[in-house]
Amino acid sequence: MQSLESQSLESKAQDWLADPRFHRVVHRLASGFVGVQTIAPRLASQFSTQQRWLMCHAALWRFFEAARAGRFGITRQEFVDAVLAYQLASRNTAMAFFAQALQYGLIQPVNRGAGNGAGLVEPAGATLGALIEWYVLHLTALDALDGDNRALRWREAGHPLLSELAPLVAERLLTSEQIRAPAPTYAVFASVDDGGSLMDRLIAGLSADASFDQERAMTNVSSVSSLARPLSLSRTHTGRTLSAAAALGGLGWCGAPGHSAIWLSRTFRLEYAAFQALKLAIIDDAFERTQASTETLGPALPLLGREMAPEALGSQSC
Repeated sequence: MQSLESQSLESKAQDWLADPRFHRVVHRLASGFVGVQTIAPRLASQFSTQQRWLMCHAALWRFFEAARAGRFGITRQEFVDAVLAYQLASRNTAMAFFAQALQYGLIQPVNRGAGNGAGLVEPAGATLGALIEWYVLHLTALDALDGDNRALRWREAGHPLLSELAPLVAERLLTSEQIRAPAPTYAVFASVDDGGSLMDRLIAGLSADASFDQERAMTNVSSVSSLARPLSLSRTHTGRTLSAAAALGGLGWCGAPGHSAIWLSRTFRLEYAAFQALKLAIIDDAFERTQASTETLGPALPLLGREMAPEALGSQSC
């Protein structure tokens, strides 16, 4: 049985889906997600499948909870335990993901003096920078819906707010049935390597004026190569993913496959929009709760006071 809180969030998401302006908000979000794929492809790749995206949030939840308790860093075992607790992946998959994140510099060993931080890791500066801008992107989208100034308040509050907001958002994403088990066509993309990035590029390729009333909406994508190349994907992998989505009626070609524009069905576009709407509702509610406790926040966490990579702070993550 759903909690009253979950029902409230879903009701808010449904209201936004009915808002005639929401298709523009969704298009703007997808375009922002594509931006980070261009600027920081390796970082974006870690968020491009549903499983990896949720494992990242599990890691952030565990890290910020530990930081609030006065310990800046988590162990590999703590990360694996969090992944297993939420039934996101097997132990081996979690350990492989951890090793890859360390290899690519998305996380880094903690070094806070001799004898401290042994075996602990923390998010790298570029990762935290991208996380901050991920919230800016979503808060800006929320502001576009009601004219509020969340993004400005977020920037004015500074980094301490991140340590409060991130674990709250992560916990709700990890426990939402709709987030964890998205609709069929969305799930086709979310379940394959870089599928989320492919999906974002298709949605961003729509006209900003393409409303949900249209049964089919044309994209500016007319070849498999144009989708695959920016993500360094093979045409085979990309074509197979498109074919799986097409088999569900989610998309198709207006003419000869590979030589004409791709259209997206109303059902697929609504699936994508519904996922974004619920995510926005979760972030909005968590942000307002966090804002209410801003006065009780202490000084910025040492980790969050570090210099962050300029390219990360200038990007927007999916």
